Amino acid sequence: MQSFILFYLLFFFSISNFSQSPVTWKVSFQKNENIISFDAKIDNNWHLYAVELPSPNQGPLPTKFHFNSSNNFSLIGKIQEQKPQIKYDENFGVKIAYFENKTTFKQKIGIHKDCLQISGFIEYMTCNDKTCYPYKFEFKTMINPPN
Repeated sequence: MQSFILFYLLFFFSISNFSQSPVTWKVSFQKNENIISFDAKIDNNWHLYAVELPSPNQGPLPTKFHFNSSNNFSLIGKIQEQKPQIKYDENFGVKIAYFENKTTFKQKIGIHKDCLQISGFIEYMTCNDKTCYPYKFEFKTMINPPN
C-alpha cells in the first residue's frame, strides 16, 4: 500500500510540475502601430524556440501563433520575431534557433471595427538540458476598448 501511495504522489507531482510552463506570456496592443505584442519571459536554463527554425522538419517544434477568425480584423504579413540565437544542438542533431530569458513576437493587424476582441493560442516547445515539453497558451486582448 505504501508503494502505491508513493507512486501516486510522485505521479501527481510530476504532472503538476509539467503543467507549469517555464514561459510566462504577456499580450498587449500597440494602438499607434496596430501591433499585437507577445512578450515571453523564459525561466533560467530553458529555451523557447523560434517561429523560423533552420531545420523545420527536424529538431524542436517551432513557436506557432493561431488567431481565431473574425471579419473585424485581418493579419498583415507574418508574425515578426527578434533575432534568435542559432547553434548546433547535439541532442537534436541539427542547428536550432531559440531564445533565452525573454523575447517579443509582433503581429501587425488591420482593424475593421472600432472595438473588438482578438483571441487565439500559441503552440510552443520549451527545453532545458534534460527534457522538452510542448505547451499551448490561449490569449485574448481588447483592441480599442470602450472607456
